[in-house]
Amino acid sequence: MSDAFFGTDGIRDVAGEGRLTPGNVRRIGRAVAAFAKARLRPSPRVIVGRDPRPSGPAILAALAEGMAAEGVAVEDGGVLPTPAVAWFTVEGGADLGIAITASHNPPEDNGIKVLLPGGLKTSPADEADLEARIAAAPPTGAPAQVRARPDAVDRYVAAAVVRVSAGGPLKGLRLVVDCANGATTRTATRILTALGADVKTPVGSDPDGAINDGCGTQHPDAWRAAVRAAAAHGGLAFDGDGDRVLLCDETGEVLDGDPVLHLLATDLDAAGALPGRRVVATVMSNFGLEEALAARGIALDRAPVGDRHVAARMRATGAALGGEQSGHVLLAWGGALLGDGVVAGVAALQAARRRRVPLSRCRAEVARYPQVLRNVRMAERVPLEGSAGFQAALRAEERGLAGTGRVVVRYSGTEPLLRIMVEGKDAAAVEAATGRLERAARDLLVPTARPVSPPAS
Repeated sequence: MSDAFFGTDGIRDVAGEGRLTPGNVRRIGRAVAAFAKARLRPSPRVIVGRDPRPSGPAILAALAEGMAAEGVAVEDGGVLPTPAVAWFTVEGGADLGIAITASHNPPEDNGIKVLLPGGLKTSPADEADLEARIAAAPPTGAPAQVRARPDAVDRYVAAAVVRVSAGGPLKGLRLVVDCANGATTRTATRILTALGADVKTPVGSDPDGAINDGCGTQHPDAWRAAVRAAAAHGGLAFDGDGDRVLLCDETGEVLDGDPVLHLLATDLDAAGALPGRRVVATVMSNFGLEEALAARGIALDRAPVGDRHVAARMRATGAALGGEQSGHVLLAWGGALLGDGVVAGVAALQAARRRRVPLSRCRAEVARYPQVLRNVRMAERVPLEGSAGFQAALRAEERGLAGTGRVVVRYSGTEPLLRIMVEGKDAAAVEAATGRLERAARDLLVPTARPVSPPAS
C-alpha cells in the first residue's frame, strides 16, 4: 500500500485492511469532519449511503466514531446509490455526502467517496487537504452519533422520477435489468416501472448476494443472455454503486458509454439543448464516437480519464453532456452535473423511443475501430516530455495515423505502469504502431521497463 489514501476515485482497499482498518477509517472520519467544518460550515449536515457489501456497516460505524470525535453527527441513508448521496447535496439539504462503496470492485473490497455541495467529487487540491488531515489525525473516535434516515431511498426515487418524467413514458418497453446485486436493487426497478416499463430482473437483483459477482457492468454475459431469452426490447446493467450504466440492444449486443453519448447528443442537439454543440468525453473514448459526432456537426472535447475531470471540463465549457466509455454519463440535474446510471439509462431509452428506432440501430451508428491497449511496467515514473527520443517516436506514430486514428500515452494513476493506447481504422496498422511504441518505451525511457499483459483498467 502506498502512503496516499486517495486513488483515482476516492479511497479503496480490501475491507478491514490497509487504508480501511478500523483505526484508519476513524482517522478518515476525523479528517472529513474537520474538512467540512473548515470549508463548509461549523455544524455541517452529513449524509452517508452505502452499497450492500457486508463490510459497509462496520465502516460506517468507524467513520461515524471518527466524525463524532470532531463534533459532527452523520445521517445514515442505508443502502443508497452514490448518485442518490450526491443528490442529497444538491436538493436534499445535506452539506456533504459520503458513499461507502468500492463501485465495480469485487465483494471483498470497499471504499469511501466524499461528495461536496452540488454533488461535486473532491478535486486534487481537496484530496491533498484531506490527506494532510488524515496523516495528522489519531486513530481514535468517540461514541457514534448516527441518525437513521429511513426516508432516504423514497425521497431520491421520487426526485428521480420527476427528473426523468419530462422525457416521456416507457410504456410497452420490456427491459431486463441487472443491478449487480448492488445499491440500485432498491431504486432502478421502482424508477423504471413508474414510467410504465415492464421490468425483468433475473440477474443481479439480490441485495444480499455477492456484489459484482458474475453480474453488473463488469460481467455482462448473463444479462445479455437474459435479454435474448426474454425477447426484450433491451436491457440496462449498473455497477455496484449505480453511477455507471451499460445498455443492451434487442439482439443482446452491448452499448457502452460511446454509443450512449452519441444517442443522447443527437437527441439533445435536435431539441436545441446541446450548448456549443459539444460533448465532453475522455481520451479513452473510441475514435468512432468522434467521427460519428463530427458527421452531425458536433464536437468531441476530450478530458483526462475520470468522471470528475469530465465534470470539470463540462462546467468550464458550459457543456450539457459528458461521460466515459465505461458507462459514466453526466447530465444536468437541479443546476448540478450528476453521474446517475439509472437517470442516464432512462434518458437513452427515451431518446431512442423519440427517434422510433431500436437500440441496435443506435449502436450501429457509432463505429468501433480497432483499439489496442498495452501496459509497460516502469521502474520509475520518467517524465515523458523529458525524452526527446520517445517524443519523436510518438509524433511519428501520430503522423502515420492522422485522420484515421489516434494515440494516447499516459501513466496509470494507481500503478507504476505506462499505458499505451492506439486505435484506428486499420487493425494491422494499429497493432504495428502499438508494438513500435512499446519498444520505444522500453528502449528510451527506463532500461528495466517490461511489458505487462493483459492491460489493467
